[in-house]
Amino acid sequence: MKLKTLILCFLIGAMGLLSTVSSAAMVTNPQNEIEKVSEDLENTVKESKSEQAREKTTDWFSLVIALAYFLGVFILLPLVIYTNMNEKIFIATESHKIELVDGLDEKQRNEKAVEILEGIEAQMSNITDDEGNEFVTITSGKQAVHTKMGLDYINKRLDPSDEDIKNRVTEFTEVYNDRTKRVFTGSKWIIGCAIGIVVLLGIIDISLIFSFFILLHLLGLVFYYLSSKTPLYALEKRLKTFGTLKLGVVGGILTGLFAGFAAKEYVSINGGSWQRDYEGEFNSSMVLVLIIAVVAMFIAFMVALFGIINFLINYSTSFLSPLKKEDKWYAENMLKTDI
Repeated sequence: MKLKTLILCFLIGAMGLLSTVSSAAMVTNPQNEIEKVSEDLENTVKESKSEQAREKTTDWFSLVIALAYFLGVFILLPLVIYTNMNEKIFIATESHKIELVDGLDEKQRNEKAVEILEGIEAQMSNITDDEGNEFVTITSGKQAVHTKMGLDYINKRLDPSDEDIKNRVTEFTEVYNDRTKRVFTGSKWIIGCAIGIVVLLGIIDISLIFSFFILLHLLGLVFYYLSSKTPLYALEKRLKTFGTLKLGVVGGILTGLFAGFAAKEYVSINGGSWQRDYEGEFNSSMVLVLIIAVVAMFIAFMVALFGIINFLINYSTSFLSPLKKEDKWYAENMLKTDI
């Protein structure tokens, strides 16, 4: 009996010792250590690649916004300002004097004026009203620029003396002024979001108001406002095509989000009568506030990009260039030669 007990104790002890040695061997096994290190490195690489992918996505968005501010503020904004300041037909004043073309007498100047007026009329669109009367008008940016430059050349460089020519110039000037009158058709939501981000940054840190970004952002806001001014002939096309004067995509999104605050929630407890769930409505409202805030900030940073889109719609065929004056226009369109 004692022998059996000793043998059993010995076996139990041997098994414990073997288990300990085996565990120690596993811990100190170099192959296991290498596999563990390799797995850690692989996980680290995967996390690094994932983080780089996220950074690239953010960089792409930042790059688009930065390019929009650069293109809108430094290139297109000066063109828009110049166009708005010089879109009116030339009228002789003390600061804007007539500069007659050299080498032409009064008769020759009148003849050239008639030639230009005929060219302007040929460029315009023929319209028939409801009563069957036919007349010419401006329906595109190309026609508007051609009319503007032609009338400017007549008023500034030819100054015709014939009364019939003067009356014709006056008629075309009235048509031009009426058809090129610009109306703001942009989104007040976008302007509100753009101003809101300035206010928010000012609340966070007043010194941010005087930063370069805020200056750039405000110029982007000015660009958006001016680029949203649509001429009457373009408004008529938009009304005919879309049935509305404003496209209002951003406004529709935000209006839809704000409409969520009017939703009422009801709950029935244990099959009882339905009662207003004010707690549920409050939670839903907080979620909507968060969503609206995120969307508003996203829209605010895209103000220059929206301005570029409006420029393409409202100015791409009608902007005026300071590099193209009346003489150059006359040479390109009437003489077909360079000055």
